Amino acid sequence: MKINYILIILILISSALSPLQLRAEEQVEKLASLAYQDNSELKSIRDDIKQTIYTVKSRRSEKNLPELKFYTYKVKENENFWVVMSKCSLDMDTLMSVNNLTSPFQVVPGTTLFIPNMRGVIVPGNNIKSVYTVLAAEKIDIRYVQTVNKSETLDKKYIFIPCGKISTIEKSLFLGTAFFSPIKFGRKTSGFGTRKDPFNGKRMEFHKGIDLGCPSGTKVHAARRGEVVFSGYEEGYGNLVIVEHEFGYRSYYGHLSRKFVRAGDPVKPGQILALSGNTGRSTGPHLHFEIRKNGRALNPMTFLKKGF
Repeated sequence: MKINYILIILILISSALSPLQLRAEEQVEKLASLAYQDNSELKSIRDDIKQTIYTVKSRRSEKNLPELKFYTYKVKENENFWVVMSKCSLDMDTLMSVNNLTSPFQVVPGTTLFIPNMRGVIVPGNNIKSVYTVLAAEKIDIRYVQTVNKSETLDKKYIFIPCGKISTIEKSLFLGTAFFSPIKFGRKTSGFGTRKDPFNGKRMEFHKGIDLGCPSGTKVHAARRGEVVFSGYEEGYGNLVIVEHEFGYRSYYGHLSRKFVRAGDPVKPGQILALSGNTGRSTGPHLHFEIRKNGRALNPMTFLKKGF
């Protein structure tokens, strides 16, 4: 069953849900396998991608572009982000952008992914500047974008840019090479995800970050450049500093004993923000560290340059 692709993209981005949580199989065609033999869907995807690249890069007539389509694929055992990308002849930018992924580690067996028949990226239509930024960076003629999106004015909520690329910073964030360790010495005492409540062992809770054991007074550094958007006391976190970064990312530093920055302060990577402590809902001296994107908690261990 075919559907206007804009509806699919709207669901993907506005919901901020993983594809696994979407009822995609009712909306687009299915790709059953990544095997090359006797796989007409996969062959069609790869052929369309090749045709799109040839048309856009050689500046051929936009009439040569295939119609934009989306398929769904359920990742199988021994497959991951990189396997799917390679088998479908996609690139990292496309698979990441279309599926609203923040890390390749999100793609595991059982994950349902959207597979387009073109390489490219999705850009919010209400930010036309970002559309033209991608076009200028990759030297893409706007007529290809108008054709793919079936709109001369690009008056759409989301725009697919054929052969578009994400920025170097976005790639760095996605590959987990954009954040430094917030402390120089320490050990992980509690991980990200569901765990036993440290104050009530009979109850489970979701831990939105990681805990790094360290003595009170340990220097806490900014994991990435950004701007302080909160510096104060927050229930549970105790003394807390929140730094906002590019593309909706924020880093949280909790249970601090002392803070050296205020809301509105710009910070550089490695800059000392505070000293660790034991304030708030804490069972002992440590640093609670979180990374969120658009309000959604992500596993910090997939983003840090230096492990613990």
